[in-house]
Amino acid sequence: MKEYYTIGETAKLLGVSAQTLRYYDRENILKPVLTNDQTGYRYYSYTQFHTIDRIKYMQALGLSLEEIAPIIREGTVEHLLPRLAARKEALLDQINQTVEQIKDIDWYINYFTYTGLGNDASGFYRIHLPERYVLEVPVDPDEPLSDMEIRLAEKKGRSPYSELPFRRQYGYRIHMDDLLRKQFRPDTYFIFTKSRPDHICRDIQVILESDFVCFRTPILKECWDTDSLRSFITGVPHKDNILALEFEDNLVDWSDAMYEVQIMI
Repeated sequence: MKEYYTIGETAKLLGVSAQTLRYYDRENILKPVLTNDQTGYRYYSYTQFHTIDRIKYMQALGLSLEEIAPIIREGTVEHLLPRLAARKEALLDQINQTVEQIKDIDWYINYFTYTGLGNDASGFYRIHLPERYVLEVPVDPDEPLSDMEIRLAEKKGRSPYSELPFRRQYGYRIHMDDLLRKQFRPDTYFIFTKSRPDHICRDIQVILESDFVCFRTPILKECWDTDSLRSFITGVPHKDNILALEFEDNLVDWSDAMYEVQIMI
């Protein structure tokens, strides 16, 4: 076995580039065991191959060279273990973030396809929904929709709501009397939070878990069937806690968006 190996031989044997080995030398991560003063040629020993291999596997684990350098210089497991533990925590955090992103993607896929799937869009149907949370603003009956949207956007952007994660689904609270008159006169305008806020306050409202009877309509056009609605509610005990939730099917124009009207029973 040879005692010394040139930088080219070392690079070829260990599957790294000569530029990488020069970088290790320049950054004082691993210096060659011998440098010829006359030619400037660098030579590595067989024992240094193990160090180079360790650098490679630590990089494969996601450690940076800035993290690896002091570990190699100290040469003890005690300096390696805390870095590995920290790397593990970082990866677990990435996994959790990825899982949450997948949940968000699934939610938006369902949101954009909901009104085209499942329940009969031409009549009434019953669903059970869990407890939900919304940030809402009151609505003046005479104000345009744009004003209430601006006020809700302003509220979302202010503390303590600016850090809340939201689902981009908007909705309104409305009354049965207005539905029966075929009038869209909402009391409040709201957006759903992604999860239960840490603090429930006046602006954050809780929609209790319940059964809901639903029907679908482009509610901004005020064109639902009031006769069917009046006939239906005659025999169904219900509360005057009615939600109209927007389901967009167009990313530019939402004036024709379908709404699911949810009547709590």
